[in-house]
Amino acid sequence: MENKALIIFAKKPELGKVKTRLAKDLGETEALLAYERLLKITEDVTEGSWMKKYLFWEGEIPKQSDFFSSGYVYKSQKNGDLGFKMKSAFEEILPLHSQVCIIGTDCPYLDESILKTSFDLLENDSDLVIGPAMDGGYYLLGMRKLHGEVFEGVEWSTDRVFATTVSIAIEKRLTVKELPKLRDIDTIEDYYIWKN
Repeated sequence: MENKALIIFAKKPELGKVKTRLAKDLGETEALLAYERLLKITEDVTEGSWMKKYLFWEGEIPKQSDFFSSGYVYKSQKNGDLGFKMKSAFEEILPLHSQVCIIGTDCPYLDESILKTSFDLLENDSDLVIGPAMDGGYYLLGMRKLHGEVFEGVEWSTDRVFATTVSIAIEKRLTVKELPKLRDIDTIEDYYIWKN
């Protein structure tokens, strides 16, 4: 059993289907270009060979992609809300690996040292590792065994996601370790801070 595995949730980079909040201010073409840049950054950060990498695409798995082309196992996200999708991905991957983390493609500030820290914390018996995002969500979640309850009763895409998840974990007496707080790129403000 390979020890460490990373799940990456991504969407196919298609005009009008990615970064829709950004597109309202930037236009669909600029939003698509921003998303493609985020995909490339995520690929660069995760290309290390020290972990197994699973890329869970939303919708149909692309036959080929300009991103994540080598060393990534392609899978499809299940249908449902974000919590169900993440829980399903953990259910699929955790039996194969002793430490699993999940990320999206929205955080250009995530780096390899933070990824390594998350796995180190899991190796040192943390039940849950979580990377809080400045918008109240999280950019990374890691666990050693499935704690499906942390995906239930969460209002996804709100500023309460991180707080609710941690509250559920503490209520279940899980040991929780927090990573540094980072910014996701979701709004025009996030975008301009990132670009400057």
